[in-house]
Amino acid sequence: MLAIDIGNTFIKAAVVDGRGVSNISYLSTEKCIRENKFFPLLPLKKISANGIAIASVRKQALEIIMNEARSLFGGAPFIVDISTDTGIKNLYLTPDTLGIDRLVTSAAAWHLYRQGDSPVITVDMGTATTIDLVSSKGEFMGGIIAPGLESALEGLLENAPELPRVIVEKVNRLIGRTTAECMSSGAVASQAAMIRGLTDMIDPHAVAVVTGGMAPVISNWLNGRYIIDENLMFKGLKLIYERNRNS
Repeated sequence: MLAIDIGNTFIKAAVVDGRGVSNISYLSTEKCIRENKFFPLLPLKKISANGIAIASVRKQALEIIMNEARSLFGGAPFIVDISTDTGIKNLYLTPDTLGIDRLVTSAAAWHLYRQGDSPVITVDMGTATTIDLVSSKGEFMGGIIAPGLESALEGLLENAPELPRVIVEKVNRLIGRTTAECMSSGAVASQAAMIRGLTDMIDPHAVAVVTGGMAPVISNWLNGRYIIDENLMFKGLKLIYERNRNS
């Protein structure tokens, strides 16, 4: 199946089958909206509307992809929303404001990684860094939305334009010896410290799964408690698609 994650900054798509996740593609969300197309920009040739699952936080891009799928494949993809059976109970007080990506990754983490009676914490590092809790009973409790690694860095540069621009990448030394090194370690290590601190504050014994595009950048600053799974969203879409397939 083809899993599509429509985010604020990027639309990510991947093929998910019994062997895992492959053929991952990235497209700017703004480019999709501006050019009013999506599938012609993917490097995949064999696509069926019956095998497409989508989660979206951008309505305009979702409408483009839905209309395009109907035109190209003669059918509508499977759309995950807050009413979809994800296998966990949603206790969020304002479900209409909940980004569906948070629910999908939380459901995936709970189904794939829970251990005994431990709750599961999901950390998704994208434009924002979200940290969400699923109880041991499979209840989505809510969580935390914080600035993402790159968003925080951009905010710093916007307010301090004399600082140099740095590439966001793994750093191995905490104490920088140049301004650029200080900024790199500050951006990366501060995100890791925030994640470690907040997950401990939520529940120091919960299983913690970290995903999202920035997860590999901070992985060396996290201890063995943290499971890194960059493809958690795609796996979650497949799990939910299979769960709802008959209906």
